[in-house]
Amino acid sequence: MTKYNTLTILLLTLSLSFMSSCKKDFLNKGPLDQYSDENVWKDPALINRFVADIYSNLITTYDYVGSYNSINQGMLPADITDEGKSNYSGSNADLINQGQYNASSNLFSSFWSLPSAGGFHQNGAYENIRKCNTFFSHLPDMPIDETIKKQLTAEVKFLRAYNYQLLYSIFGRFPIIDKVLTITDDLNIPRGTDEACRAFILNDLDAAAEALPLSYSNRNDLGRITKGAALGMKCRLLLNAKDYLGASAAAKAIIELNTYRLFPDYAGIFFPENDDNEEVIFNKEYGSSQSGQTHTLDLYLNSSFFTGFYSPEDVPTQNMVDQYLMKDGLTWEQSALFDAEKPYDNRDPRLQASIIYDGTTWRGQVIDMQLGSDFNPATTIPSVTGYMFRKFLNPKYVFSGNNLNYQNCVVLRLAEIYLNYAECQLKLGNSEEARKYVNLLRIRAKMPEIQPGHMTWETYVRERTVELAFEGERRADIRRWEMGPALLGGTIYGMGIETINGKRQYTRQVVEKRVFHPKMYYFPVPLAELQKYPAGKVLEQNPGW
Repeated sequence: MTKYNTLTILLLTLSLSFMSSCKKDFLNKGPLDQYSDENVWKDPALINRFVADIYSNLITTYDYVGSYNSINQGMLPADITDEGKSNYSGSNADLINQGQYNASSNLFSSFWSLPSAGGFHQNGAYENIRKCNTFFSHLPDMPIDETIKKQLTAEVKFLRAYNYQLLYSIFGRFPIIDKVLTITDDLNIPRGTDEACRAFILNDLDAAAEALPLSYSNRNDLGRITKGAALGMKCRLLLNAKDYLGASAAAKAIIELNTYRLFPDYAGIFFPENDDNEEVIFNKEYGSSQSGQTHTLDLYLNSSFFTGFYSPEDVPTQNMVDQYLMKDGLTWEQSALFDAEKPYDNRDPRLQASIIYDGTTWRGQVIDMQLGSDFNPATTIPSVTGYMFRKFLNPKYVFSGNNLNYQNCVVLRLAEIYLNYAECQLKLGNSEEARKYVNLLRIRAKMPEIQPGHMTWETYVRERTVELAFEGERRADIRRWEMGPALLGGTIYGMGIETINGKRQYTRQVVEKRVFHPKMYYFPVPLAELQKYPAGKVLEQNPGW
């Protein structure tokens, strides 16, 4: 699919059949900041452009990647869990994993507020929230059809909820701002309670879900928010709050929409030619050179053999490789299929779809991960774990010229909803109902089904780990499961590879020993934000920080 008819183009034109005053050349106009505030809210085209800007600034997993990006903090989300390791020494991921940070480190400060000068085009969450509130402040007088007004209102409510949910996942409680603040307002707003923060997000998501359609008939609408997306984010929020009844109901509501299907090819879910496939509930659309919605995923995660410069930036761990079962459904320690000389043979096919390991084939090349090889050269920055990421990467990416074939970032897909529902059912004592939905994923992966009476918590955790590997929810899962000491503070392993007497020898190696304290489930509110509050109106810090 050619990625010019993306969400941004949709919202800039928003269909002539909806709004006869729209023109076809909006993308050729200057940026919004070249128009006066008064003009923006009198012009339906500019109103839609304003909403498009909020969409384009949503922060996703792909926006972490690339050293020029002011929001990436030098790491993927996977790097601060047992899934991954930053391959660049001295990154913020190293700081986090060694517990050598505090509020003055200002970690994730750009998520909270505006990006630093000269940084990436992405806005922080509160800048996007301000834009949402600005939209609502002008809503009564907008010169647009009521049907369109209702649609855009629901979308902007979702967008505001998405940004608050991002803040909540990183910092916990946040200051709730539901209007445009002026100099006459008290700007020193305290953080809300957990209950108030969740309620605010849920109210926006419920309102969006009620007004949004199940789907759109026009392919130009790809990427627009749907009822399923609003219900899905609600399900995620309630699950992380351990509201198993509420999360279960939200998950079941999505399943009963009968709108989504598991994509038959697990690896292909993330390829650009399969963007917006039937499993995707919500994604961020990339690929328009005019919108500026691009990412550097393929440049920073591939071997320098392909990219021509120092990479990869982030790498998977042996800890993650160990989570992939053998094809007989047993662990590598238990299975007779495991061969120490060929440790990657006869594994769950999702391993090959997700991780580049020694001897696998990628982009037409048999990959040699031995240190000093063409694919893992010691003269650049070799993989510290003996692995590289494969999931999300575009096997047809062109590393020269103006390549606009950017794959979308899948934020939410049906597999997660199945797993959320299964977790709720396990917690509610309905293990056979949980087994049914976990087995749907096993069948898609061509793995043995879990037999009646064998659906355990440990089985579920492993299945969720491999199915959703590197997709950005691992840290929230670990926090919810209260497994921080083992999975955030444990030992990280890699694989040492040698050729001895013509045979490969694989040796597990300690790469890093991490530390964890319960306060680290949430990050400290950046000192830069605390210092904005005057004496007597201090912004409350997270416990332990």
